[in-house]
Amino acid sequence: MEDKIKTIEIDGVEFPFNANKAFEKDGHIYCRQCGEQIDSEPLACLGSKKIIFGRKCKCDREEEAKRKDEEIANHIRRLKEECFNTSRNLISCTLDKVIEPDRQEVIIAKNFVKNFKELSKGNSGLIFHGNVGTGKTYLAACIANKIIEEYQIRVKMRNIPQIINDIEKRGFDIDKNDYYRRLSSVSLLILDDFGIERNTEYVNEMVYQIINTRYESKKPTIISTNIPLGVIMNGSNDIDKERIYSRIREMCIPVKIAGKDIRTELGKKKLRETRDLLLG
Repeated sequence: MEDKIKTIEIDGVEFPFNANKAFEKDGHIYCRQCGEQIDSEPLACLGSKKIIFGRKCKCDREEEAKRKDEEIANHIRRLKEECFNTSRNLISCTLDKVIEPDRQEVIIAKNFVKNFKELSKGNSGLIFHGNVGTGKTYLAACIANKIIEEYQIRVKMRNIPQIINDIEKRGFDIDKNDYYRRLSSVSLLILDDFGIERNTEYVNEMVYQIINTRYESKKPTIISTNIPLGVIMNGSNDIDKERIYSRIREMCIPVKIAGKDIRTELGKKKLRETRDLLLG
């Protein structure tokens, strides 16, 4: 419908309005949908001149709030896609779905999110350690998703082989120092499955550069690993490994992931729910 613009004089000031969306009553203009007055009180401008502003009614405020919510939701979606661009299935990980919310590591994860700004100031990260299949990756992804939702900031979750592949496939076109700086620029970096990479001088140097760049940028890092904690905390005779481990010891607080695999428990829960649906 084409806008039908009319003009009314209020206290000697002309005030235009869209007659399709508003109506005149007792010398003022009201929204046809919510009934709120949309002309402001006359305000003194220059000398004896006055001015009247149009103000937002309830409909406009609700529409603006809806638009802002959609913008935030889209921004969060883009941040999550960037965070998990090599593992999109982790976008669905959430602390709300954890089977045993009272487990110590889950409480630590929630408190890490809650106190993230304060922890960031001290460059304080976490290192999740434990046996294979205890849910280290899942819990790290839960933290990533929650931090993105709560703070709308950039998070990246990668493992070293993915980073190596990313660098090598670009060949001579990549500036490694610039690549490390971009990794260090995100508010939170999660290095998943630390220790599965090849143990070569080239790889060790790359891992050190990544971790050291985070250390120097004073930004928190979360690491998940199957390496026994004692190997990292007690040091290594391998100089290349030890300079990596020493940085990790300074940056990350150890958190043992024990008990049942979170992912396995979620899978069992899903199977039970599916079975119940199929059996009526």
